[in-house]
Amino acid sequence: MRIINIINNDLVIQKQKLEEELERVLNLTDTNTEDKLKQALELINKLSMVTASFATWELYQSKEKEN
Repeated sequence: MRIINIINNDLVIQKQKLEEELERVLNLTDTNTEDKLKQALELINKLSMVTASFATWELYQSKEKEN
């Protein structure tokens, strides 16, 4: 089904965007440590949510294949 591929791709893209943004924030030189820390932690939280969503989605797919 196309929707399954769309969901997979969307989760992968979200994860890649967040990883890129986190890398960018960590490499900033003109931002103080407190702001960098706040931004990095927010991105890590979002990345954790996307990673958990992806794991849940993969689990759902494997259960559906069994049925």
